[in-house]
Amino acid sequence: MRRLIAGLALISATILLIMAAGGCGKLTGALKPNAPPSTRIFVQGPLDTVNHVVHVYWFGSVTDGRIVGFELRLLNPADTAAADSAWRFTTRTDSVFTVLTPLGYTAPTLEVRAIDNHGLKDPHPARQLFQFSNKPPIVRLVSKPGATDSTFASLTVGYTLDDPDGDAAKVRYRLWLDGAAPDSFEVTPGLTFTMPSHRFLQAGQYQSGYRWLYVQGIDDGGMAGPVDSVRWFVKRPTPGARARLLIVDDVPRTNPANFTIDTLYTNSAARNLAAGDYTVLRLDYGNPFKSVLDVAQTCKQFDAVLWYRANETSISTTLQSYQDGIGQYLEAGGRFYIDGLYLFSGNNSNGAFNPGFANRYLDCNGFVQGFVNTSTFGDSSIGWGNPNGSIYRSTMFADSVRQQQLAVRTGEAGGFRVFNVRQASEVALEAAPGSLTPNNPTSVPVGVSVAQPSGGRAVFLTVPLGTSIPRNQSANARLLGKIFGQLGLTGP
Repeated sequence: MRRLIAGLALISATILLIMAAGGCGKLTGALKPNAPPSTRIFVQGPLDTVNHVVHVYWFGSVTDGRIVGFELRLLNPADTAAADSAWRFTTRTDSVFTVLTPLGYTAPTLEVRAIDNHGLKDPHPARQLFQFSNKPPIVRLVSKPGATDSTFASLTVGYTLDDPDGDAAKVRYRLWLDGAAPDSFEVTPGLTFTMPSHRFLQAGQYQSGYRWLYVQGIDDGGMAGPVDSVRWFVKRPTPGARARLLIVDDVPRTNPANFTIDTLYTNSAARNLAAGDYTVLRLDYGNPFKSVLDVAQTCKQFDAVLWYRANETSISTTLQSYQDGIGQYLEAGGRFYIDGLYLFSGNNSNGAFNPGFANRYLDCNGFVQGFVNTSTFGDSSIGWGNPNGSIYRSTMFADSVRQQQLAVRTGEAGGFRVFNVRQASEVALEAAPGSLTPNNPTSVPVGVSVAQPSGGRAVFLTVPLGTSIPRNQSANARLLGKIFGQLGLTGP
């Protein structure tokens, strides 16, 4: 017990001595201030100075805390807008920079400063000077009109790109027509483009004459390449002041009945319209349609479009490829007429338009099928043929026509189609009993005329009016004149 008391006394004495030595018994010293962080920049691998895109890394360190983020900015003498010159915050430790290099060379400086959890920023940001060159993107027109080609106020072109030091997916293409204002150009990321019709207007009007189209590539570094161009002839819709009708002759000149077929439609236009109010476009002599937009934009320059295939058994590749352009025209209030064989595809039969087009624009549930028992084709099909002298009536137009027997495609059924209509009032032409093969015991719809929600109208006859009995086509011309009236072509 005496030893314990003596030990405690000794400890107490030692504490008193320490407190006395410190003066008044207080601990003294200065707190060390927070140290700011430091920053480093580095690039993995050799720096490619012939490319205006660079991947940069950075990191920060601090002795008395942790790094919570970074601020960085790019000072580029070639960027007159100084889009990247302001500090911006990030928690990333790397970034891919696409450096604006519109003149082919620039020497930008990247600055990065770390920020710690006390809000302190590196007072001496890390700096990295780069030197970049940028080769211009080379664009060449490869799909373009020839010297003797002509179009209406629509043109689709295609071009190729050569940009050895850039990302092809980020190149943008600028296209414009001659005489355009400096800011009147179109910009697209694609390698094909259809010039909008309104770009062709001159003093608010479509005019006939030679035009130039220009195309130029601009890469993601802002470098503009050389300009490529093409010159071709642009036609105004009609010679007169009002573009009432476009007649599209989709029958090749090699067709033995070509002259007779053409005469039916051009004479009908001449009887019902002023000479300068319609235009004939013969696809066999020059097809201006290279895209869906070409078809839509060209049709929209006219009040109505009359397109005929007549007794052709070939499939119109123009209609097959660009039928959506017809749909866009109808949706815009256009009035469209067509007649011909093999207009629609379906079960065991080919055609230009797909069945969905009939559902969308012709108010029908597809087509009625018949069983065709032949040595080359023995199954049900939407294709129907006809015997010679078959009769077709129209309650809608209070008229009728007779048709000679028409050829069929090898290995297929006939080119007529029977519409599965939703409204009997939309039937424009029907085959009388016994007028089709296989035999139809009752009258069935082979043509429709359907008003569109847009105010337009679609008239589709799968019985071609260009070949008929008698040969003078008086009945077909009479019926066609009534259709002209329904399309609004016989009034003021």
